[in-house]
Amino acid sequence: MIPDTETILQQDVQLTRILWTDNAGLTRAKAVTRPSLPGALLRGVGLSMGQQALAMMVDSVVPESGLSAVGEVRIVPDPASYVTLPYAPGSAAMVSDMRTLDGKAWAHCPRDFLRRQVEAARQLGFTVMASFENEFYLFKDGEPLDSSVYGALEGFSASNAFALDVLAALDAHGLSPEMYYPESGPGQQEISIAPAEGIVAADCQVLFKMAVNGVARQHGLRASFAAKPVRDGAGSGCHIHLSLWRDGVNTFYDPSDDLGLSLTARQSIAGVLTHLPGLCALTVPSVNSYRRLLPGWWAGSYACWGLDNREASVRVASGHLLSGAGGGSTNFELKTCDASANPYLALGGLLACVLDGLKRELDPGAPLDKPPGDLTDAERAERRIQRLPESLPEALATCEQDDVLQAALGPDLARSFTAVRRAEAAYFATQNEDTELHMHRFVY
Repeated sequence: MIPDTETILQQDVQLTRILWTDNAGLTRAKAVTRPSLPGALLRGVGLSMGQQALAMMVDSVVPESGLSAVGEVRIVPDPASYVTLPYAPGSAAMVSDMRTLDGKAWAHCPRDFLRRQVEAARQLGFTVMASFENEFYLFKDGEPLDSSVYGALEGFSASNAFALDVLAALDAHGLSPEMYYPESGPGQQEISIAPAEGIVAADCQVLFKMAVNGVARQHGLRASFAAKPVRDGAGSGCHIHLSLWRDGVNTFYDPSDDLGLSLTARQSIAGVLTHLPGLCALTVPSVNSYRRLLPGWWAGSYACWGLDNREASVRVASGHLLSGAGGGSTNFELKTCDASANPYLALGGLLACVLDGLKRELDPGAPLDKPPGDLTDAERAERRIQRLPESLPEALATCEQDDVLQAALGPDLARSFTAVRRAEAAYFATQNEDTELHMHRFVY
């Protein structure tokens, strides 16, 4: 990333994409030419307010959003996010903030929503570190790239050239890829990247998806980040890893605890579990999300937590317990998330839940050491383990009743987001499964 404006202007780039991510979770862009770039860096680029009221099916403003074709904001690029695009020679990109004409943050701006939550954490003395861990499918000529399963060598062979190029692109974007392997579904892949601080973590998710899609196109492939792009294949998640730091120390770690978890970590987890039914509206926000969010599919369909429990919605990985690990890697993973989510809304909502857990000193209860689906209804009730929403309308209704999430979003963003996603739910209620799968497959 090149944060210096003067250096940006010296790059041999003809088109610079100014990126924003809308309430349907779609990242869009306007590209400015080289002569126009100085003005765009200074004043941003005009954008109709109605752009934040578009559902994923069609570019038509959802009236219930409170937005319309009237009114304009500026998408103001963040120079610190500047990257050149090795998969699109002559092009570069920056993420942006949505500003009103007088330069103030627009109430409907998802990136500013996350900024407010990061600042709230800072006020409590915490630095937010997070990463998004993506699963996605590769298609060739409309069919999955291969028929391999998790970690299969066939999968490595089929996608080797793509994998090498996408890892190089991610590295060029400063995303520090850590691990790659074929996942359980046909043509399904997983790539993890290093955590980043605050808003940058969500910026990295935007750049990650753009890089994967761009490199896939170079190889004659299509990438799909949809939660359930094929009927019989495994779903694709986008797990969020989170930790809170203070003065360079991971506050989630406590070597005296059996699980190596501090009270801060436990209260954070408790906040997430308390609000997770409503948070689902932000983290699993598409109609297609709920084809993945099923017991037995490692998707986190119950509100519970556990050490290395991949059926729990909140998983604590055991890496920090290894000899010599030191505790710096201590984090929790929210599995109840997929890449149809706007990353600024998903991470911002997650932080709002965490901060509520800390402020109210909530207790997550004992960790679960078995799949929650293996418990009886009575056992789940005794441990206060609830099934998470089973549809998008249910998640949206629950979110509307969650005072913490509504206050964090603010009335304007809460209204436009809910209206867009509710319009999607209403549309797909009239469509068959094939149409839903087809329409989600390459939109996300």
